[in-house]
Amino acid sequence: MRRMPEPPGSNRMALQLACDLAETKGAADSFGVFLASHRCPDREILDCKLALVEACNNAIQHAGPEAKELPVLLRASCTSSLIEIRVTDHTPGFDWPEFTLPDPQAERGRGLCIIRLLMDECRYERGPNGNTLTLRKRRSSI
Repeated sequence: MRRMPEPPGSNRMALQLACDLAETKGAADSFGVFLASHRCPDREILDCKLALVEACNNAIQHAGPEAKELPVLLRASCTSSLIEIRVTDHTPGFDWPEFTLPDPQAERGRGLCIIRLLMDECRYERGPNGNTLTLRKRRSSI
């Protein structure tokens, strides 16, 4: 994981993760520290970290062999009213499904449900140089 430069005291952070599941925990921890520095309540930090872990894991697990050498990009911003997370991957992309719970016996498929339940807004955009999942959470009053 490599932190990308932002001005000191900025309300933004950016990380580059190797396409490796071992990178996810460190990214989530760094993101949690970033949110705590902006006085986010513990509950919001936990919700956002969990959504971030699910998003990064999906980006890494669904990358094809040619994309394994490309980084997953994480950009986040935090204002007094909104937390925004953008995860850019190099997977083939997918059509964002309607919200449905997976079969209780299913081994997979809970990540998008977890993300949708934790965040206030989710948007997925496919692009020629990567796909971006944008997650937004309104902040409670501090």
